[in-house]
Amino acid sequence: MTPHTETPVLEHDEPAPAPAPTRRQRPLTWLAWLLPFVIFACALLLRAAAKRAPAFTEYYYGRHIFPGIGHALSFVNGIFGFSLGEVTVVLLIAFLVAATIYQALQVVQRQKRVRQVLRSDMLAALWALSLATLLFMLLWGLNYDRQPLSTSLALAKETPTDEQFEVISRTIVNGVNTNYDASHGEACCAPASRTDLYAAVESAYQNAPLLSQRCGSGYAQPKPIRLSGIMSWLGISGVYMPWTGEANYNRMQPDFDLPYSIAHEKAHQCGVAREDEANFVAFLVCSNSSDPFVRYSGYLNALRVLDELGGSAPERYREVAAMLGQGPRADLKTRADFWSRFEGRGVQVSYRINNTYLRANNVPNGTRSYSEDVALIISYYLKTAMGGQASCLQYQ
Repeated sequence: MTPHTETPVLEHDEPAPAPAPTRRQRPLTWLAWLLPFVIFACALLLRAAAKRAPAFTEYYYGRHIFPGIGHALSFVNGIFGFSLGEVTVVLLIAFLVAATIYQALQVVQRQKRVRQVLRSDMLAALWALSLATLLFMLLWGLNYDRQPLSTSLALAKETPTDEQFEVISRTIVNGVNTNYDASHGEACCAPASRTDLYAAVESAYQNAPLLSQRCGSGYAQPKPIRLSGIMSWLGISGVYMPWTGEANYNRMQPDFDLPYSIAHEKAHQCGVAREDEANFVAFLVCSNSSDPFVRYSGYLNALRVLDELGGSAPERYREVAAMLGQGPRADLKTRADFWSRFEGRGVQVSYRINNTYLRANNVPNGTRSYSEDVALIISYYLKTAMGGQASCLQYQ
């Protein structure tokens, strides 16, 4: 018999621990967190430098760099018949919702810890915020730091007398009444289509005094927002997309406000960043248009000048206000009724966000700056229209 021998049990060697990663092999997680702060700091430094030298920013960025950027963005977005900015926002919201649901499922199924998810989301948000801020500054945001439009156009800075206030107010009311009659009569009417309206506003831009060097041609057409109901709920008549270079408008607002709203957003498209200046450019463009409907829209939105007259000379104000025709009064009521339908929480949130945005971009008065176009309109009349020499000004 073959003696029984036990087979020796072989001891399994435990795998040797992996060598500790060297300094080169270690993931540079600290760098991934640091770079967004560096990019954001560069954007802030760029803004600070531009703010300290508005004349330098005006000449180099405003007149030489930005026009090329604006025309390049217009060439790209002009290929599409819809708003790239609107589509981007919708897709971004859809992505965020889907990502939130997916990450929530990962946490519930214990595939990831809450801390891991929050950490990765925070890192992604830092990168997105820093890159978006830098691109905003380079593509459009530095226009906020250009010298004031009143300086560029050499507008008067004197305080008008009550008599001058009254003359200017009467001029605007006459402009409202005259162009209402001209645009609603049998011989003339509003532009037949949106394409005709775009052409009328663009033509007005090219023929407006003072703006030949500030707002040239070659920019893409304005685009209506398909989700204009949301814009109305937020109290927004138009919006400029700085990352796509698009002038977008709320297509639901009353027709008589469309020319002015489109002209306002196109002013942003030309590099006029401040809201009061964009309002003034819209008035200047519309009131000098060859189309009476466009002129009517411009004068109607300039009626805010009468509020200034009412504050300094109430009796003169009542006399001038009584001159306003019934047709324009009906349009003002139509406008008030339209926007009153959307008064609520959405408008309040939109107002606060816009106010914060403007203050962060070198506009200390925030949303109150929208009404500051009145001073520019008055200065324009003091220097040009009342003197009958609108062509004497030069872009300086």
